[in-house]
Amino acid sequence: MKKTTAILALFAASACAFSALPTLGYSSSSGFIFGGLLVFPLSSPTGQFTINTYYGTAGVIKFQPEMIRVYDAGILSTSLGYRKVLGKEWYSWGNDTDPDSFATMDFEKADLLVNFTVPAGSHFSLTAGLDVRHTSVFNREQSVLWSSLSKENFASTWSAGLNGRIDYTADIPVNGDILLSTGGFFQTGDVSYSGLSGKVRGTVRPWSGGEIAIGTRVHRQFNAAEAPVPYVAGLGQNENFRGYKDYRFTGTLWNLSQFEVRQDLFTVGKAGSNQALTIGVTAFAEAGEAAEEFTELSLNRLHTDYGCGLNIKLDNSAQMRIDAAWSEEGMLIQSAFGKSF
Repeated sequence: MKKTTAILALFAASACAFSALPTLGYSSSSGFIFGGLLVFPLSSPTGQFTINTYYGTAGVIKFQPEMIRVYDAGILSTSLGYRKVLGKEWYSWGNDTDPDSFATMDFEKADLLVNFTVPAGSHFSLTAGLDVRHTSVFNREQSVLWSSLSKENFASTWSAGLNGRIDYTADIPVNGDILLSTGGFFQTGDVSYSGLSGKVRGTVRPWSGGEIAIGTRVHRQFNAAEAPVPYVAGLGQNENFRGYKDYRFTGTLWNLSQFEVRQDLFTVGKAGSNQALTIGVTAFAEAGEAAEEFTELSLNRLHTDYGCGLNIKLDNSAQMRIDAAWSEEGMLIQSAFGKSF
């Protein structure tokens, strides 16, 4: 069984009109990784333009520009993403597949996402938008493992559809908050499929620079037989289940529960300024599973992991995580932008 290792060096820079989190890394699946996150503040209306990009010498490319503008009526976000991955591992369909039995494939995916978020009272917000997707799967390794999917999963496909989400946030005692979120998406075109998701997360900040977060997410996919492989209902590092590889467990639905303790250690630069860089640490534990029906979800089918990590936050506009997680399948390191859940 292969283990992913990484050496990650990063630094932060602010130069007049933008901030940057460049990265240099290595993993057994991606090779040497070069890239980073650029953040450009915008005015009239206020907002920011970001570019998240990297190149892996083993054949991994990601490029994702995103623009957020804040208007009186709400927040408009536009994102254009492209990703190419060579040698992606497929473990067959199911929650109990063999970690040492997989086939490889290459794929590309591109998506355009436009969302508008409006407040609805003091606690609710409503988000709706358009999502256009294109995927292509090629160079599949010959294996019987592909028999768990249909031919539509591998075709070069275009699809487009609507998405929506309702969020509820409220303050709770001990300097904290709770988030309840539910939403879904629909795609049609060369193929048609859809999904529904729900999330509950509670966060408390009982001491200076520290917070404790606990949450649960569930996702249900419909007509999964037509969903392109990059969009199948899969659970792994692609959903921040950090001790397992991308799409390690698959099914028409999955559930993931997470617990984290986070602590800021020190800040470089003036706290609260546009050039402040805050370094922190995280300890976490997670449990999740995939299934075909809700009745199949049970404690004896759960997969678990635990770990620790490093957080780097730049002037409240960008955050990078470097997490090491241990599971029954070994240790993996994940680096990603944004919070884990």
